[in-house]
Amino acid sequence: MKKIFLLTLSLMFIGTVGNAKVNQADNDDKTPDGVEAVDLGLSVKWANMNVGATKPSGFGTYFAWGEIKPKQVYSWGTYVWSRGDTQFLLKYNVSDRITRLAASDDAAHANWGGAWRMPTADEYEELINNCRWEWTTKDGINGYKVISKKNGKSIFMPITGFRYYEGVQFRAIKGVYWTSDLYTVAPNKAWCLEFDFSNVELHFGNLSSNRFSGRCIRAVK
Repeated sequence: MKKIFLLTLSLMFIGTVGNAKVNQADNDDKTPDGVEAVDLGLSVKWANMNVGATKPSGFGTYFAWGEIKPKQVYSWGTYVWSRGDTQFLLKYNVSDRITRLAASDDAAHANWGGAWRMPTADEYEELINNCRWEWTTKDGINGYKVISKKNGKSIFMPITGFRYYEGVQFRAIKGVYWTSDLYTVAPNKAWCLEFDFSNVELHFGNLSSNRFSGRCIRAVK
């Protein structure tokens, strides 16, 4: 009788621990209402809207590279990984040789939790090469309908511009999105997706790819 009681108690404990792990995982997932992971037939699924947006045509939140919260002023002086100068980077630099954002510095993961994260440069290349990019308008916002060549499913990528100091630059002209990858040739910059009505490319930034500038993020999982 004692053995049966102990066995039952052990099974109850194991079940409780298992449920705790499941509940903890559920709590870690902070996916907002309306956000979906769209399967375009690629190596990752792409969110149907930007981090911080409430609909697919929304700009969402602007983040400096490696920061997880928005702010009023985007400059080297306010950048968390800088001492106020591009030559004095505190993390993701030539000394630590870390070239991809850690989960703790990934705005997509920090805000949405679960398996969500910022895309890599290679994943954006895959999106560019395996989809048709059709310039269109959604809810009065210009951008691209990105249609999978593999299964025909699509997402909308709105033009966003980027935050620079206290203002927003090129909002009506350019879509600018961070990747999670550092531009190692010049560690004060990071790779990003840039597009306008005539061109889509992965770039370290021909506008302002300095890591302190605020850019939008499209998450993957």
